[in-house]
Amino acid sequence: MSWLKRHPLPSPGPAAPAGVNSDDPTDEPRDCSGSDTASTDSHGCASNGGYGTDDTLAVTRVLEQHGIPCCLVGVAALVFYGAGRVREDWEICVPTERVAQAAELLQSPPYAAQYRPVTPWPYYSPCSLIHTYPRFKSRGINHYFFLVPAVDVHMVCDPSSFTRSLRGLPYPRLEVLLQSCLDTWDMLQLCEVVDGTNVSEEWGEKNLNLEGTNDVAWAQEKNKRGEEFGGKWAHSLFAWEGRKDKREMWRSVVRTKNDRLDWTKPTDVFVTQYRVIGSQDPWTELSDIS
Repeated sequence: MSWLKRHPLPSPGPAAPAGVNSDDPTDEPRDCSGSDTASTDSHGCASNGGYGTDDTLAVTRVLEQHGIPCCLVGVAALVFYGAGRVREDWEICVPTERVAQAAELLQSPPYAAQYRPVTPWPYYSPCSLIHTYPRFKSRGINHYFFLVPAVDVHMVCDPSSFTRSLRGLPYPRLEVLLQSCLDTWDMLQLCEVVDGTNVSEEWGEKNLNLEGTNDVAWAQEKNKRGEEFGGKWAHSLFAWEGRKDKREMWRSVVRTKNDRLDWTKPTDVFVTQYRVIGSQDPWTELSDIS
């Protein structure tokens, strides 16, 4: 049975929350100084020196208190596992059938006093439907987040699939995140996670499902949803529909860690592009960014 048959899509609903403010948040300042003259709420500094980590934790706790499981995906998950990426908005994954409920919850008392819906992401992101997701801002501070349907990251959004940072934020377990990369043929994220964690080829053989290929039916369905959403990117690529052997993908990435080192990262110092030889796993240390 295919993954989509085991995790069917709900009936389509509005991609963005109702009541979106007319101001375009992408034009708002992304630093912690000053205020936005085009907006009704100010732009104080987010928590943790502007990273917004504890602010995001507060959002996840609201969702969890109302029985909506959630975890951080996208760049946030890559950073948690050691990748050297710069995060803009936080991406909060929730069960696909509960995205609308989560968006409605955040716009209801008492949470509407803390969060407000903003204009959806206005740019095309390759192999992503991010422009279709509900997007919110914490009132008074420079903190933005999306609600991401679990189907779009090919993941079961359930507490059994999560681990937590030392600050308490939920993230996909390492094997869950890597399996998602393989099933969706996301080579960029696969490289980022492998280089951030420095996992071995043998680890993957023990912990991942490397049989068969990526999920072509899932990719076709994702592209179909992107087309049906419409807009100027309706005919863009939202997922790779080709077929690639998962074990071949895995081996090609874990066996080429050194190939991704440039002249600024000598092999006598770096074991991967993100890891110094002998360094501690980043998720085992308290951090303001995750």
